[in-house]
Amino acid sequence: MVSVHRSFVAAFARVAGASRAGPRAAERVWAMRAPRRRFGAMALAGILSAGSATAGCDTSRFTAQQSMGLVTRGSAAIQEHWDVDLVGAGMPASLLQLEGLYATLPDDGTVGYELLRAYVSYAYGWVEDEAERAEEAGDLEAQTAALARSRWLYVRARNIGLHHLRQRDPGLEAALHGPAAALEEHLGAHFRSRDDVPLLLWTGQAWGLAIRTAPDDPELVSDLATVRLLVERAVALDETVADHGGLSFLASMAAAVPEGMGGQPEVGRALFERALAATGRGFFAIQLQYATTYAVTVGDRDLYIRLLREVIDGGDPRPEVRLANRIARRRAIRALRRVDAFF
Repeated sequence: MVSVHRSFVAAFARVAGASRAGPRAAERVWAMRAPRRRFGAMALAGILSAGSATAGCDTSRFTAQQSMGLVTRGSAAIQEHWDVDLVGAGMPASLLQLEGLYATLPDDGTVGYELLRAYVSYAYGWVEDEAERAEEAGDLEAQTAALARSRWLYVRARNIGLHHLRQRDPGLEAALHGPAAALEEHLGAHFRSRDDVPLLLWTGQAWGLAIRTAPDDPELVSDLATVRLLVERAVALDETVADHGGLSFLASMAAAVPEGMGGQPEVGRALFERALAATGRGFFAIQLQYATTYAVTVGDRDLYIRLLREVIDGGDPRPEVRLANRIARRRAIRALRRVDAFF
């Protein structure tokens, strides 16, 4: 957001000082500065009937398990939908119904994973969009309220993801509270399957988004190194998940911070180009991230406009991510209107 961009340099100078900015300092700048994160195709749950909670325990579990089949099959169809507002209007009911299923099956990895993705999707696609619209209208109170709401949705998603990661590896809890090097080693030793990738990636993304919506929360910001390690492990195992969402995440972290403050914009640029090549430039969230992080950081106005125009004028290249691309297009139009605030 524009206000975040305008204040980050002074804020970081007070915290660390540009001459002393190292990797941890760079992560703090990312939290204060980077535009709102964009990720892979929105994982939207279908609107289900979850009224089975009133039945007996065994019946409730059976009904909930059967309902999850509808969720996973319906998700792909919703991602092809063309009406962002219609889907957004149905998301709160879907989330509550998924929460009902999760209350019945709290240790079911499929239910937890779908709920995690649905929270991230709704918070990013609609609640943060509300915050951007409020900022553009000059309504600081509404913007602050929407960002606070999105933050707690992301925290809920993160907590669900961590619960299921701990189920896979009970030793993770201790590693999360240890030094970064020990956590990196632990993740490499205990998360070795491609089946671990979606949960690692979406948990990391939810956590990172929570930080992005609360840059003044020192407890959350201190977790950025952990977030990065979760996503790096996911990318090392399989970088293709969520339309190379892990690559885009790491690219944004590297590119959103100036080199003089510990960032690596050119590393970020290379990761963005890699993700664009792998997706045939048909997943527009990547171009949107590229423009609002790297192009802004290095002051490349022409690249910023070119990438955003590619999103706005790109049509419908991939029906399977139509909804995500339409959300990206809406954000790109707003970002293009703010070009003079950045350059």
